Amino acid sequence: MGLMKRSLAEQAYLELVRRIMDGRLDGGVRLTEEGLSREFGISRTPVREALRRLAEEGLIESLPRRGYQVCRPDPEAVEELFACRAMIEPLALESAISRIPEAKLTGWKRRLEEAAPEERISVALAADAALHSLITEYCTNRCLGEIAARLIRRTAPFRNLRSCSAAPGDDFDPVRERLELFELLLKRDYGPAATKLAEHIRGGSSVVRRGAL
Repeated sequence: MGLMKRSLAEQAYLELVRRIMDGRLDGGVRLTEEGLSREFGISRTPVREALRRLAEEGLIESLPRRGYQVCRPDPEAVEELFACRAMIEPLALESAISRIPEAKLTGWKRRLEEAAPEERISVALAADAALHSLITEYCTNRCLGEIAARLIRRTAPFRNLRSCSAAPGDDFDPVRERLELFELLLKRDYGPAATKLAEHIRGGSSVVRRGAL
């Protein structure tokens, strides 16, 4: 299969996430840079980056000198991850909301508003990563910020899959959802922003509830 548009590493990563989520890559399946590079028709460097990212997020594990092995996600454990993150990240937001530079918020809000139809998913994913990164970066409690950042990394594949699976007519619009969050952060109104953030995070586990795992 050929991979085009987004960065090659991002495309390889998302394709592997999809395969793990829908069961095409079951637990215990071995993955190698060489094999995936040959299948995707790309060099080993972006494949290596994609595999490293999946390992950091707990979807695969390294096998000494033998590549990687798929870790089959436990639906109950994934639900618990999202529930934990929905409690932790709003706490980090409380101290961060007044400290995040307005220019960074307005910049991403503008990008979301101006996203062309063919760019909506990639812009939504980039804005999502920026949003959560800003919350952890400007949280005044470094320990809390680090815990939130770790949970963000571990839930990233499931949130990315939800956004990439969105289709016209769906209730879930990845651009609109992120846009609403940036608008609330710009108002610096913690209560509504924290509530929306928690709802946004819990929505990521919908791939589990739909039986995608």
